[in-house]
Amino acid sequence: MLLHRYFIPIVLSVIVSPSRATTKEGSTIDEPENVDLLEDVKNLKQAMKGWGTNEKTIIDILTHRSYNNRLRIGTLYQETYSDSLWEDIKSETSGDFRTALKALVLTEARFFAEEMRNAMRGWGTNEDTLLLCLMLTVNDHLTVQGIKDYYESIYNRDLEDDIQDETGTPFKEFLVEVLNRPKFNESAELDEEAVTADLSDMQEFIEDEKVLDIVYLVTSRSLSHLAMLQEKYYQSEGSELIETLDEISDHHVRDGLISFMSVATDFYRYCADELHNAMDGHGTEEGIITRIIATRADKDLATIKEMYYEMFDETLSKAVQDDTSGDYEKTLVSLIN
Repeated sequence: MLLHRYFIPIVLSVIVSPSRATTKEGSTIDEPENVDLLEDVKNLKQAMKGWGTNEKTIIDILTHRSYNNRLRIGTLYQETYSDSLWEDIKSETSGDFRTALKALVLTEARFFAEEMRNAMRGWGTNEDTLLLCLMLTVNDHLTVQGIKDYYESIYNRDLEDDIQDETGTPFKEFLVEVLNRPKFNESAELDEEAVTADLSDMQEFIEDEKVLDIVYLVTSRSLSHLAMLQEKYYQSEGSELIETLDEISDHHVRDGLISFMSVATDFYRYCADELHNAMDGHGTEEGIITRIIATRADKDLATIKEMYYEMFDETLSKAVQDDTSGDYEKTLVSLIN
């Protein structure tokens, strides 16, 4: 992972952070007025009944219903047919298309819990998946708690214990600290003296290359506090804190620290950059694309796609069309547009 992926000029006036709340302005879900959810349930069942599957019907319904209505459809489906909507979709679809639909019909917390378990299942660990799941929920205390609860209830395992077992120091400490961050009031007035004190500590930790101390410091502060810390570091050192962290830390923990500080400065820019790098060069990282587009469509994908165009002079829809195909492509493009 290269530094240019996350370099963000520090401008405090445009600091933004993720929000759990769905806002009409930020959502790209174009839901018709007065939708009939029972009719949706019947149409979905019909689309998966008998030989063959009507993928178009599934895409049209699920990409044009709000998060809450999609969950309600799942409940009504179960009540009407005594079948699980997700289990039926899983049996009728495959690959990246199936994963995208999974993100649309499960609760966000359950989807991320399953993604994190899959990242640690079997031989080897996908550290990038663990990191992205936590970055997309970093300021969403309720969803993070839900991820922990689903992980335990579905797998009878403790998420923190699995992270400890499947990743190495100091990256595992970083992930665990992010997972267990307290809830912060990002709109609270900043304590500039506390930020200045952290600046002094950060400079000392950097000089002595105390990466774990850096991890513990940044993961225990609010995002707005970290944004101001980055500004003060630049004023003091004449260089970006992210650049310095890239130089003194290695591999996964470097990616974690740089991602976290980038999210603190501009969450939408972080998402746009992740999407671009998932489609840049040879190969496509479909998992990254799915996690961002499917989980942010109800929240702030409109802002993310505007940022994408501003950064890369290409629409997100065009980029996705160039790098994906089939029903998976249709699902993503429908969510974006």
